[in-house]
Amino acid sequence: MLEWDLLEKTTFWIDDIDLDNANLGQVAEVAAQALGLQPEEVMVVDVRPGLLAFDILQKKVKPDAVAGKGETILQGLASLQGVMIGPNAAIHSEGVLGFIALDPKEVGEVLRTSADQARLVSEAVARRAIVFASGAEVIAGKIEDTNSPYIMQQLEKQGFTARFGGILEDNAKLASARIEEALEAGFGLVITTGGVGAEDKDYSIEAILRLDPQAFTPWILKFTPDYRRHHKEGVRIAVGQVGIARIVALPGPHEEALLGCNSLLTGLAQGLDAESIAESIAAVIRERWRQAMKNGGYKHG
Repeated sequence: MLEWDLLEKTTFWIDDIDLDNANLGQVAEVAAQALGLQPEEVMVVDVRPGLLAFDILQKKVKPDAVAGKGETILQGLASLQGVMIGPNAAIHSEGVLGFIALDPKEVGEVLRTSADQARLVSEAVARRAIVFASGAEVIAGKIEDTNSPYIMQQLEKQGFTARFGGILEDNAKLASARIEEALEAGFGLVITTGGVGAEDKDYSIEAILRLDPQAFTPWILKFTPDYRRHHKEGVRIAVGQVGIARIVALPGPHEEALLGCNSLLTGLAQGLDAESIAESIAAVIRERWRQAMKNGGYKHG
């Protein structure tokens, strides 16, 4: 079900209301029940003559649980001992919670309109893609980034608007911050190439896990670390989800990046979930590795 992000606007208040030895726990519980929340998710944060303020301890709320519930809250509060509701009592808020005060007769149309707008925004965001290269070698100009132009070209063929985001440093914290900036800028698909290997300079997987700890990170190949070149157990790719946006880490070797990109686009076109997309990408790259080993060895760069 669609949820509304409160975007830090978590407070609503009632004016023309007074308390006289009222139980604030009961007051908060009445508001929580009216909004479909647990009692501990609503707190009374301010009591003044003629004013009562609440804070919702949640980042998101369900539209149908909030919209038009103002009268329900006022009636519930009026039934409590020590709560006096004046004739001009009204609920106010900035942001999404302002919908509490909607006329119940308007709720259905407002929710339909909101859902349509949210769908249009989601569709637009989902088609905005940004591609990052990674690695000190690319930054220094020692190797050419052939992956990003190919991936952007394929994305545009599939109807995406694609742009190059630059080169991520070999640093999980800095790379994560760059990716997060892209998400905040409204990109619904973020793709990185490189930095998924077992060397101590490879941090693309870790960068994505900082943003989505539940990201799917299937192995491509595994081996015992020697702590010289290989400091990790093997090579992985990643597919994470932050809100409506997908974050995907593909390998750096060109053929693997191409295979991963094509598998990703197929999965997106089929409407697969993040886990299925991650496994489909990993499967095609694993198969390339198996075939290469049969033909006399393969070095993952």
